[in-house]
Amino acid sequence: MKKFLFKTIFVCFCLLMFANSVWADGMIFPIDPHDKIRPDHIIFVPPSRPAENFTVPLSIKKHHVNFEIKNLAASTNVDQIFYNHENRTIEGLYIFPLPTGASISGFSMDIDGKMTKGELLDSDKARKIYEDIVRQMRDPGLLEYMGKGLFKTRIYPIAALSDKKVKIAYQEALKMEGNLVRYVYPLDIDRYSSEPMKDVMIQGVIKSEVPITSIYSPTHKISINRKSDREVVIGFEAESHKPEKDFVLYYAVSRKDLSVSVLSHRPDASEDGTFMLMLAPTIKSQQEKTPAIDVALVMDTSGSMAGKKFNQAQKALEFCINSLSNESSFFLCNFSTEADAYKHELTKINKDTREGALNHIKNLEALGGTNISEALEISIKALNKSDTGNPKFIVFVTDGKPTAGTTDPDDIVKEVEKANQNGIRIFTFGVGDNLNAQLIDNLAEENGGVSDYVSEDEDLEIKISALFSKLSHPVLTDVDLQFHNIEVSQIYPRKIHDLFRDSNIMILGRYSKPGAARITLTGTVKNERIKLDYEADFAEIERENAFVAKIWATRKIGFLLDQIRKNGTEEELKAEIIRLAKRYGILTPYTSFLVLEDQSPDRINLRQSMTPGSGISREEFKAASDRFSLKRLQSVDEGADAIGASREMNSMKMAAAPVMARPSQVEARSGLKMPDIKEIEGKTFYHLDGKWVDSEVKDKPADKVVKTWSEAYFSMVKQFPVLARYFSLGEKVIVKFENKIIEINPSRGIEKP
Repeated sequence: MKKFLFKTIFVCFCLLMFANSVWADGMIFPIDPHDKIRPDHIIFVPPSRPAENFTVPLSIKKHHVNFEIKNLAASTNVDQIFYNHENRTIEGLYIFPLPTGASISGFSMDIDGKMTKGELLDSDKARKIYEDIVRQMRDPGLLEYMGKGLFKTRIYPIAALSDKKVKIAYQEALKMEGNLVRYVYPLDIDRYSSEPMKDVMIQGVIKSEVPITSIYSPTHKISINRKSDREVVIGFEAESHKPEKDFVLYYAVSRKDLSVSVLSHRPDASEDGTFMLMLAPTIKSQQEKTPAIDVALVMDTSGSMAGKKFNQAQKALEFCINSLSNESSFFLCNFSTEADAYKHELTKINKDTREGALNHIKNLEALGGTNISEALEISIKALNKSDTGNPKFIVFVTDGKPTAGTTDPDDIVKEVEKANQNGIRIFTFGVGDNLNAQLIDNLAEENGGVSDYVSEDEDLEIKISALFSKLSHPVLTDVDLQFHNIEVSQIYPRKIHDLFRDSNIMILGRYSKPGAARITLTGTVKNERIKLDYEADFAEIERENAFVAKIWATRKIGFLLDQIRKNGTEEELKAEIIRLAKRYGILTPYTSFLVLEDQSPDRINLRQSMTPGSGISREEFKAASDRFSLKRLQSVDEGADAIGASREMNSMKMAAAPVMARPSQVEARSGLKMPDIKEIEGKTFYHLDGKWVDSEVKDKPADKVVKTWSEAYFSMVKQFPVLARYFSLGEKVIVKFENKIIEINPSRGIEKP
């Protein structure tokens, strides 16, 4: 009996490792054939969590996914290698939860070259298997698969200390909403795997009869290789990967030269929804002749630039000059104590002027002070004299604070604003730490550009070259959007940037009235003003696309932090940052300390969980808290802390994908001891006092308490499938659902439906 109990507990450990693998990631449950237990009648014993050093009996050595999408028909092939760590032969039950509407087209594994047949179950039969495992194991991990189909088969033998290869293929029909198509390959095994998957690869080919425009993944950094305007190859690779989220891919199709796509998220009809708008050019419009631009290249040649970064800056300027089309004009300015220039006027690029500019760059020397104001003044004046109608840009590089000419940062910004009457975009690069970060940011933000920073360890040439590759290929400038038949608000970014080659414009905002809407896009293409209308649907209820709300909240927090830095702390701004940070789990060093400062009695009490970590004294903790406080944020303009703040806020203001701050990351940077955080279906849960608590729940008693594993529990999950996802967190969960607070608890609560 003891032997049997040990082995059944061992089976449970293995199930815990793999039960939540992925819909398309098959799971192998080890079974000892000597116990003569039929795989479809496994008895599960409630286990405890395995120790940190627990060795997974079947780890994943290889996980390759290849998919192909042809006009909404998706074929996915999964190639896995499992490894049996045990020094004995075992039998396994392989199960494969299927995406809704998918069908198996192939399955094979290496069992003496023989094919193994499996059984395909519909969602009703599969649900019973999932539910039985949940009941018997007292672990809710499989709840998220309720309503999915299931493929299962027996695997024998799985030899000791050896690999087991499994291949499976399935097909599904994707849906198009508006002009957007969504493909999902679930990849979340973070909760159950004690070690990362090895050799992970996802590769996909998208083919469409209609030109493909936007390609976007909110979950993974993918490579994009455009074979043509109707075929694209995407990829993701990792030698060692412990996934935290499913792989999600969106792509848009459009017959217009510019496509507009809209994703909306509105889980509750009583609240405003959130939308994401993506504006992207077609391949055809990007591959046309390189357009002409007017550009001023402004480089700091003060003494502090001497050395490696000066050489990198010279190479970057050479790249910019060589990248200009023959119809473009340039102004090359270098500055130290005084500003100087190659030619003292805007110069059309040709063979002679290109060669002369390159010689001028080679002969530059780093010495003297930093006269930022004069350099910008003469560059703007040169561009203002141009009557070409070309887009106008300034690329400005400096590593120091202004020490000559106008030295007050606010006065410099005002002078530039007064002089720049022709919509010249200014893109700024700050090099090193000896900078006035607010000046660098304000010059870009107030003049339609973007600021960036390059540390001593980064390559300045690579960053400037990458930016200029885009600036030299503008697709649409002076962009404006108008929304009709719908009320929108809180749109970020506040100013819409120009659209360049190999990029898109991503706009996020809130909407209060759902339904069909018309979006009017206006902009300038090749010195001609265009106007295009697009139809879009803003959903009344949409529980998918939860990442949209989090990206919007991230951008808003970045904007609010920037307002505090510029204008000082206001309680309303601080309260809004705290609300958004808690609601969406956006925990940066700044927002972490803001949450720590919150003592409101009607909110989740995170304060007691955010205490000094084990490796930091209270004195060190207080020093870190002071360093990242709002008061310091608004008072520090220069040095490494100011640049770090600028980088973080700029990143938040232009966030293109949700980033869940893991407690370990924030603890390492700030010394905080933070609670565990999980994100499910757009909700953020904190692990507090042994319970998973919805961030929207305040310190009020639950409206309904249901005993975990009871008939009432499973009845509720069946009636409201979305609750299964929330309850998959654990056996103690408190969630706000349909304006009521629901708690599940294994020790108390309603047992009958």
